[in-house]
Amino acid sequence: MEFKKSISNPPQEQIIDLKIYWKLLIKSKWKILGFAVFTTLLTAVFVAGMQPVYRATTSLLLESDQNKTVSIDTVYSLDTSRKEYFLTQYEILKSRIITEQVIDKLGLAYQPEFLPSDEPSLFSDVKSYIKSFLPIAEKNNEIIDEFDGRRDKVALINTIQSRIEIEPIRKTQLVNISFEAHDPKLAAMVANEIADTFITQGMASQLNSTKKAASWLQDRLEELRLNLENSIDLLQKYRVKENLIDIESKGVRSIASNELESLTQSYLDAKQKRFEAETIALFVSRVEDNDIESLLSLPEISNHESVRAIKRVEIEAEKRYSELSFRYGKKHPKLIAAKAELAAVQKNLQQQVDKLVTGIGKDLSAAKDNERRFQRNLNKEKSKFQVITNKEQNYLKLSHEVESNRNLYDAFLERFKEMNITTDLETQKAQVVDPAEVPISPVKPKKTLLVLIAFAVSFIFAIILTFILNALNDSFRSAAEVESKLGIRLLGLVPLLHLKRKKGLPLYAFFDDAYRTFSEAIRTLRTGFVLSHLDDDHKVVVVTSSVPAEGKTTTAINIAFAMAQMEKTLLIEADMRRPSFTRVFSLDPYQSGLSNVISGAETLNDSIIHDEMSGLDILSAGFIPPNPLELLSSQKFATLLMKLKEEYDHIIIDSPPSLAVSDALVLSKSADSVIYVVRSESTKEATAKAGISRLVEVEVRIDGVVLNRVNIKKLKKNMDYAGYYDSYDYNHKNSR
Repeated sequence: MEFKKSISNPPQEQIIDLKIYWKLLIKSKWKILGFAVFTTLLTAVFVAGMQPVYRATTSLLLESDQNKTVSIDTVYSLDTSRKEYFLTQYEILKSRIITEQVIDKLGLAYQPEFLPSDEPSLFSDVKSYIKSFLPIAEKNNEIIDEFDGRRDKVALINTIQSRIEIEPIRKTQLVNISFEAHDPKLAAMVANEIADTFITQGMASQLNSTKKAASWLQDRLEELRLNLENSIDLLQKYRVKENLIDIESKGVRSIASNELESLTQSYLDAKQKRFEAETIALFVSRVEDNDIESLLSLPEISNHESVRAIKRVEIEAEKRYSELSFRYGKKHPKLIAAKAELAAVQKNLQQQVDKLVTGIGKDLSAAKDNERRFQRNLNKEKSKFQVITNKEQNYLKLSHEVESNRNLYDAFLERFKEMNITTDLETQKAQVVDPAEVPISPVKPKKTLLVLIAFAVSFIFAIILTFILNALNDSFRSAAEVESKLGIRLLGLVPLLHLKRKKGLPLYAFFDDAYRTFSEAIRTLRTGFVLSHLDDDHKVVVVTSSVPAEGKTTTAINIAFAMAQMEKTLLIEADMRRPSFTRVFSLDPYQSGLSNVISGAETLNDSIIHDEMSGLDILSAGFIPPNPLELLSSQKFATLLMKLKEEYDHIIIDSPPSLAVSDALVLSKSADSVIYVVRSESTKEATAKAGISRLVEVEVRIDGVVLNRVNIKKLKKNMDYAGYYDSYDYNHKNSR
């Protein structure tokens, strides 16, 4: 069905209509404005009673850290690269020790602004009262007094610190020291005193550090002097003991080194000669039968002066012999003489070579002896040089210790002299650039600004609160909300009537000109209902709601009154669990009704009552049965309803609420349609949807929704259905 689809599948996307929010603001404008004005007035009263606060500012130039004990340059140097130093100075400016000194110097503890209130607070009274019942041991009054005094001092320090503001100026070494107080003179005085105290403390700290350093240097200098003297004595004793006269000029060590070097070279030369002699001797020993030709191949033999001389003689003898052998025969005396001469020369050469071979053996022995001699001397010289080197190392060690002690002593002595010079030189780590002046105007509170902010914030808060309350309110206040939330058309509106307290709506208000607006609303409802059923035989209609007290019975009665003015109409009270017709129509308490007719205890004609004023026939609930649902579900009720359709043009059934019991579902199945009543600004969206869903599940027809108890004035202000009843008021005024 169409209604079932609209309820089970609500729109997924909701279009934000700004007109709705604008109407809501227009509707609540006086509430919003009133809240804003009230809040602003309270803020103005509060601000008017606030004491003005003045701020005084001192500009201070911070120099870099100068507390060094290494060089005299610290008096003049300025290190601007240490950000940590400046951050440290900022924290020192806000430190407790600076604040406490300022409090003591200026006597801030006795300033009226910082004196504790003499009037006991409610919290202190309650605390004292509770303590009086607790078994707390008594403490020493002197300790308590001392603790309380220090606690008050600490509290005052915290208060002063909370009013101090340290603000560095970027990319400079300047810092602003600000202090806030109710007294402008006091603000300037404290700001200047903070700067002066910081400078004085810095100078005192630096001077104290210098004096401590000087005292430490003096003690250390005496210790270093003794160390230097002891090291000099040890060096001198060692020099005398080891007879080291020329050790500093390296004379002894250089002589020993030269001797060692010379012996080493001689040893190497002897070794080389021995190696060469061994080589020659080895070659000679391998020559067979002292072959003279092989021996003469040795340079040591062939290059010998005597051998060379004999070789020249031999060559001349061989030349002469060769010449004579061409000229004379073998037996010629000259040839024989030449041959004898040549033989004598060769023999002499052989003898000379033999001598040289013998000399080679002797040279080898001499070379070996010479090598051994140089090696012994070299070993002795190495041992001697090692001893000298060890002595020199010990001497240099003592000498270096003397030199180190002397350099350290000289450095400390120089620093001690500098410290004596700079002890009385007071160097400031900071200086006041711009002292604080007595402020003329307060910095806070900015009363006008606070009032304007209070108005703006309260105004915005009221708007937001209005939107939130409107969003949280899921009731129905207009026709548009009924149709958009439930997806069912609005059949009509029933206005809210302002009645006297404890006085209900008169039964026949529909016929009373004093309630003309109400009457016209019922007639409009009747017209909409009739026009929706022109083409079908539509007689039985059930009037129900979600929960009790939504105006279901009143709506059913007045719709029946309106229908009775046109056609024959019967009003049936089917709410047999909580019947009300007996009270409303002033009937006999034992008047028979629907339950009596269905059970067969009474006849239909005896149970129907005719109302002369309205021309309406009424069938009340009758006695309260133990099983109303079974009676309404019975065939007798269906037969009764069919019989009544033949006699009446319209049958209006007042049904129990759909969520309370299942009677409404049974009645709706027997009826042609249903009119659903929703109370304005009371019935929740979820409740109405749940009740309608139950009806949709049994597939009954819902003609529409009646929005009951609608505040017409609010609707007119909200421009919803503006003029909906204006025509009725206009006609009513004209008739008068």
